[in-house]
Amino acid sequence: MTDARGEMDGPAIEVSGLSRSFGPLVALDSVDLTIARGAVFGLLGPNGAGKTTTVRILNGVLDPTSVTKLEVLGRDLRREAEAVRPQVGVQTDTNLYERLSARENLASFGRLYGMDTPSSRSRADELLEMFGLTGRGGERVERFSKGMKQKLLIARALVARPRLVYLDEPTAGLDPEASHELMTYITRVSREAHTTFFITSHRLDEMEGVCTGVAVLDGGRIRAAGPPEQVARAAVPRVRVRVTPAAGSPMTAADLSALPGVKEVLCLDGGFAADLIEEGAVPSFVRGVVALPFDLLGVAEEPPTLQEAYLALVGNHQAPAERQAV
Repeated sequence: MTDARGEMDGPAIEVSGLSRSFGPLVALDSVDLTIARGAVFGLLGPNGAGKTTTVRILNGVLDPTSVTKLEVLGRDLRREAEAVRPQVGVQTDTNLYERLSARENLASFGRLYGMDTPSSRSRADELLEMFGLTGRGGERVERFSKGMKQKLLIARALVARPRLVYLDEPTAGLDPEASHELMTYITRVSREAHTTFFITSHRLDEMEGVCTGVAVLDGGRIRAAGPPEQVARAAVPRVRVRVTPAAGSPMTAADLSALPGVKEVLCLDGGFAADLIEEGAVPSFVRGVVALPFDLLGVAEEPPTLQEAYLALVGNHQAPAERQAV
């Protein structure tokens, strides 16, 4: 079935029962994933969790040991990989053509995707501008820094305006400004062009601010999946309220500990964090704080972060020797 633009509808990626072994080592163990079209999806996990193996299988480079369903862009990847590949962009560590210029690298890759010469050159210039490389577009890549090469690798994955893009640690080697620009671009393209991004990363702060969905992979298994805020709340079931008194206020932790529903009070720079016994205790606690004889700058719930969830989920599942992930 197709949508109004003639594109296949349904998820961008739908996988169930995905397993992959390398001899006695199990890299993936019955992985299930469903990723909506136009989503920015983050696959999180430590080294050896199986992230790279997952991407290689989804990109048709590696065959699964067993799988119940393996569909990418509405097609069965086991039978229609050749039809899927032209619609997919992949950022890998594959070497660039060092003796060619940045513009020539992008244009030549565009032609490999079937773009004519004028279109490939125009797209190359567009991407060079987007990544702040316009002034260096005519230089040989061998003169580029690691960060500049990383930008060019990502631009190369985007040159043919693919429906689905795999990015492996895309901000590695980028300074904070360039990282922010890249993630902003990803968000805009996913929304405007309905492009799906599948990102592996250790930068949890970036994933939380950009991704519409995440999955935590550890020991070859998905430990949690869903919108970042849902994953965080499920993995870290605490209820915390941040209290920020005015400068010079004599408020103490004991003042907050005496209020109803309080389990523990933590002293933080500029204020306190009160952990409550349950979510239903929040309204009465807030009323109690406001009633105290102290000036306040703010009282707000402090939900758990994706990083807290990651730390709670990863490393708590020790795999037997025969199931170590690669």
